[in-house]
Parts: sequence; C-alpha cells; structure tokens
Amino acid sequence: MAKQYYLSNNGTHIGPYTRETVLKKIEAQEHQWTDYVYDETVGEWMMLLEHPEFAAKLAQKPSSRPSFAPPKGATPGALKDKEWFILKEGNNYGPFCQLELIQMLQEKTLFEYDYIWHAKLPAWKRVAEVEEFSSEKIRSMKESKDVDVAEIFFRRRHARASYGASLIVHNNKTVFRGQALEISAGGAGVLINTPNLQPGQSLFLHFQPGDGVPPFNAVCQIVSKQFIKDAAGESEPVKYGVKFTNLSQSVRESIKNFTTKAA
Repeated sequence: MAKQYYLSNNGTHIGPYTRETVLKKIEAQEHQWTDYVYDETVGEWMMLLEHPEFAAKLAQKPSSRPSFAPPKGATPGALKDKEWFILKEGNNYGPFCQLELIQMLQEKTLFEYDYIWHAKLPAWKRVAEVEEFSSEKIRSMKESKDVDVAEIFFRRRHARASYGASLIVHNNKTVFRGQALEISAGGAGVLINTPNLQPGQSLFLHFQPGDGVPPFNAVCQIVSKQFIKDAAGESEPVKYGVKFTNLSQSVRESIKNFTTKAA
C-alpha cells in the first residue's frame, strides 16, 4: 500500500493523499511553503519546505543570486511582500515575505546561520547579519498590536514550557555542565558553561530528571546563541537554543505530555 500524507491549510487537515497527489498540489501552487504535511512514517507534522520528499519540488536551481524583480508598486521591505529567498544545500527557495521568514525562525525551520537574500542586499547574508531579523526588530514586532504579526508568534509546531533540569553536554571533545531553561518536543533552551560552541554544531546532551520528565539522552544541533550578563555586567553561562535531531519516540511523547499539562 502506498504511503499516505495529510496536508494542513488554514487550520484544517485534508487528505489522505498519495505522494504524487501532494506533488501535483505543490506544482499547482495550491499550498504554500509554510503549509504542513503529516508523514505517517515520521509520526509528526513538518513544513513542506523541510520534508525531503517535497522540498526538491519547491527549490529553484542553484545560482549565485536568484533572478527576481519586485512587483511594480511594491514597497521595499514591506512585511508581506514576497521578496526574500533562502539558500539551503545549494538550492534557492522563495520568494517569501518577511513574515514567513520570521515564522520559520519561530518554528526552527530557518536558523540564524542560514543564508538569505533580498534585492537590496549585495550578496547572500546569514540571517543573523540582516537588520530586519535582529532580535530588537523581532522583539518590536512581537509587541506589535498587528494581528497578522502577532499570530506568527503563537503558531509554534511544538508547545514549550519552562523546564528545570541539570544536564551534561559533550561535543566529542569536551564535557560541559549545563542547565535546561525550557523544553519542547522539538528542542530546548539551555545554559552551558562555555562561550565556544557555535550555531550549526552538533552536541550530545544528557538531561537529568526534572519537573516530572525522566532522564533522557538527545543528539542536538545548536540553532541559536545568546550571551547573557548579570546585573553587575559580568558574563553568565551562554544560552543556546538546540534542536533535537535524534530523540526516542517515548521521550518525545513524555515531553509532549509535560508541555501540554504545563500550558
């Protein structure tokens, strides 16, 4: 029996569909890059952009920069103007609007070390280097009363909750001590006693039991890094955002149950 997929669009789930039907819907532009697909073999929803079977259909051929001319009358930098491109594994994806990129950052589909491009940029730049996606700009948008803007900060794939547990970290060279701050079924926010780890780097984390979640191990990828200082201006352990890349299904379910109860 052929594998079946479900699609999410405007808050509703439709399907099941075969792979060929999903591809036809993508080609007909019936679905956006940020729509979700449920793969029964994976057991969770993921963006079409990050699903390996469908992402290739959304990609353009590699090039130094996309060939793109903004629509006539478009205001440069407008939040809903589709003028941004993403570079992943040699493929250009887009165009997207700024809100879609911010949604991807929230959903951990796009990371601060990924490259993006806009017609006003002289070359591809990492997200962290582009002013429109600075923490100050995003914080200001989050506090905005604009309904469309505010919505993207609540459309997380995984529920999150504060989570206090000590942890041991190693990168195949050195062992570090750390402390969990928050957790979801997709990743965690952690403090680690070193400033030398970098976004994109893989880590092995051993979480001690905490807040009703049993001890567990996880292979992670660093997706964000934030230096924190105390009231006296002294450096504190660095806060890292990590994405789980290898986590047992039973542990994932335990975390989902914990975050649901904490919500």
